[in-house]
Amino acid sequence: MRPLTVASAISAILSGAASAQAPPVSDTGVQLDEVIVTAQKRTENLQNVPVSIQALDSEKLANLQVSSFDDYLKYLPSLSSQSYGPGQSQLYVRGVTNGGDGLQVGSQPLVGVYLDEQPVTTVYNNLDVHIHDIARVEALSGPQGTLFGSSSMAGTVRIITNKPSSARFEAGYAVTADTVTAGRLGGTAEGFVNVPISDRMAIRLVGFGSREGGYINNVPGPAQTYPTSGITRSNAGLTKSRYNNVDTYGARAALRLNLNDNWTITPSAMAQHQKADGQFGFAPGLGDLNVARYNPERSEDRWWQAALTVEGKVSNFDVVYAGGYIRRTFDNVADYSDYSYFYDASYVGGSTPTYYGDKFRDDAGELISPAQTTVSRSLFNKQSHEIRVSSPQDARLRAVLGLFYQRQVAYPRDEYRVANLAAQYSVTGQPGVFYLNAQDRVDKDQAVFTELSYDVTDRLTLTGGLRYFKYRNTVFGFFGFNGLPDFNGNVNASGEILCGAPPDPGNAQRPCINIDSLASGNGETYKANFTYKFSDERLLYATWSTGFRPGGVNRVQARPPYTPDYLSNIEVGWKTTWLDRRLRLNGAIFFERWKDAQFGITGANGITEIINAGRSEIRGVEADAQWAVTHDLMLSASGTWLDTELKTDACNVNVSPCPSLEVLAPAGSRLPVSPKFKANLIARYQFQVGGFDAHLQGATVTQTSVLPTLEVAFAQALGSQPAYSTFDFAAGIERGSWSAELYVNNAFDRRGEQSRTSGCAPDVCTTFYAYPVRPRSIGLTFSQKF
Repeated sequence: MRPLTVASAISAILSGAASAQAPPVSDTGVQLDEVIVTAQKRTENLQNVPVSIQALDSEKLANLQVSSFDDYLKYLPSLSSQSYGPGQSQLYVRGVTNGGDGLQVGSQPLVGVYLDEQPVTTVYNNLDVHIHDIARVEALSGPQGTLFGSSSMAGTVRIITNKPSSARFEAGYAVTADTVTAGRLGGTAEGFVNVPISDRMAIRLVGFGSREGGYINNVPGPAQTYPTSGITRSNAGLTKSRYNNVDTYGARAALRLNLNDNWTITPSAMAQHQKADGQFGFAPGLGDLNVARYNPERSEDRWWQAALTVEGKVSNFDVVYAGGYIRRTFDNVADYSDYSYFYDASYVGGSTPTYYGDKFRDDAGELISPAQTTVSRSLFNKQSHEIRVSSPQDARLRAVLGLFYQRQVAYPRDEYRVANLAAQYSVTGQPGVFYLNAQDRVDKDQAVFTELSYDVTDRLTLTGGLRYFKYRNTVFGFFGFNGLPDFNGNVNASGEILCGAPPDPGNAQRPCINIDSLASGNGETYKANFTYKFSDERLLYATWSTGFRPGGVNRVQARPPYTPDYLSNIEVGWKTTWLDRRLRLNGAIFFERWKDAQFGITGANGITEIINAGRSEIRGVEADAQWAVTHDLMLSASGTWLDTELKTDACNVNVSPCPSLEVLAPAGSRLPVSPKFKANLIARYQFQVGGFDAHLQGATVTQTSVLPTLEVAFAQALGSQPAYSTFDFAAGIERGSWSAELYVNNAFDRRGEQSRTSGCAPDVCTTFYAYPVRPRSIGLTFSQKF
């Protein structure tokens, strides 16, 4: 259905309904609460914002036991992700994904993530911010390039914290104990305090700590022998039940100081430390929630953020400065023995039987186990600064003008270690390291942006936006293998052989430099919006907007740099309230065209390379509803339907037309990672029992099947992630300041999958891993507020 046809149909419905009388209702007086958002960088009622927004306010976050990224993700149907464990998720909106992101030296993210006013989007995986004392989570669908920049090409997620208030003292805490089916015990303790220091100053402090019990079992591995060496791989001594525990703790602090009636400053800081053991995927061939891993695995994610917001007035213009700094360290140790085993087996059965296994010998020349462990450390820091000026918002012509600067630096280091590896096979200066990534990446972005809105009439508003930006991205460092001949006289084609200077055995960081590349450019993103209010409670809008993501460089010299990709969006949406503000119906119909989509493929030697995978189109509908049926019964639902299609062949080489043997995915293929349909339904009933306020709640989330990757051959080898539905239930009581709640999440223990992958190319590594949604968990929470 064409957007203009849809707009005409919706307009007719709204204009007719606006003049009709609401039908009589049996329970008068009850109304839905307003939802306040800052999607346009100013405080507004959600129903007045002509943007497709899905929002979870503080009450709903608490009611749904939301405490992490995975928790809020499932109740925001326009969002999808690939998740491989805590702190290892990539976020997508409206199906704009090809499954090739999340690399430390690769494409920038498609979705911007904000903590209050500061972008905390990283070039690696999303931050898993603990959710407590949060005002709301906002998900903005579609390109948000004019106000939020390049990393918001497909959408933006904003986590808005509760701010200090000098109005009154306030405090609260919550303690939870829980257990997961066939898993270990866990629990959470968290609390906050808001302290007025004077009538102009207040401080708000938040602290939290949690343990999530494990549910994956590391079982004895099947008998497998490396063909070249004859050595059998074993995980004896490493087997353990329910071994993927997660510990998270941290704190947040904010100070709010009203200098006078016009100026306020709010410095804030947050720190979080998350430790995870084991593997978060299971191998279905070994049984439910079972895996066989041959080396110890763990991850540790530490980050802190400091931010400053200054708000004030100059004459009758609003002025806001928002600046921040974030530093993140992510350490990860992972088993890579699947790669070694399956590649050894594939070469032994091929035309070069000794090519792979013969490279793993000790200093005496004896064959050793090629089993590898990856030891990775990613250091990341970002500073951002934005200043914007807004004219009076009650004027007929309104404008916002801003300047933005961002610099982010990543130092990824990945060591592929082999026990007892000979110096002849080790990267120079790195004993036991068979392969090394050690790069410095610097991304700089500058922009000037503006949006202007004009009320043509009391009902019709036109808005235009423009963002002009410049970017400069560099990658400098080393990747690859040792440059010495092996025992057969062969030299690896990548690594030290590509260096411009001899390797330095005394350099503990990297032996030499074989990548020193720059990608830079500039451009514009645009937005045009038409909003028509049929009444104070119903509006229709139409938007055209564009998004942009910078190009970059490939580590492999034979692969040319990848170019920027672009997203254009046409959207028709509506915000409506009915039945004397008891029923809220919002939605949008959209069409998006994605040009030159950046996509990561597995190249030679297992090195990921970025290509531009042609053109794609996405059509969809997203809608949400809230209905206060009575004073006691509340229903809410939201859903997204997507039709995604690759319009041109995704080609492994930069030629046109694409040779048939180089087609990774043919035109007509469906895009991966996002389901065609995702929806949720929540019902909450409140009642009195024995002098207590009580409630019962049920929630269900459902989604259709998902393709794990764009490459057709790999998707077929892995198989699709199946459709699934989960059901959550809760019951609680409260009196005065305290409350208690019993909940059961994923009550029927459905084994939905967040992602599916293998240790190398799926046509080689035939063991695949499914990363499940959390199994059934049962918990009891006691909380109190003062």
